[in-house]
Amino acid sequence: MDDDSEYAAIGHELGTFVRRALRMQDKGLDRAAYHLLGRLAGDGPCRLTTLAADLGVDLSVVSRQVAALEADGLVVRTPDPADRRASRVAATDAGLDLFHRNRAELRKKLRTLLAGWTEAERIEFARLMRRFNEALTAYDEGK
Repeated sequence: MDDDSEYAAIGHELGTFVRRALRMQDKGLDRAAYHLLGRLAGDGPCRLTTLAADLGVDLSVVSRQVAALEADGLVVRTPDPADRRASRVAATDAGLDLFHRNRAELRKKLRTLLAGWTEAERIEFARLMRRFNEALTAYDEGK
């Protein structure tokens, strides 16, 4: 076994995971909208600049995403009480409902996929995924 074999195996499995996860994704709410609504559902209204920073995307990207969600009635912009020149974005009731339904569907799929795993295996998997995501974040922020 050469020195890079585990990295080749991890790369292969990551590629397989990404392709299959994208195919499994609910067609009703795209990934970017899900994450944006999730951020608003969890932390409440915020400015576009805060959303962009939290989601790790450019302000122009989050502006387009918010405009699309706003057109669909899933988010609303309101004046920022701290600075009336700025606005805050909040999820509407319809946006929160759609997010919660999508999250419930994802958890249902995960329960099915991990049905044969022990609780300890699921906990360890979550720990390792969190550790990997933290490494990805640190790598991305180091650029």
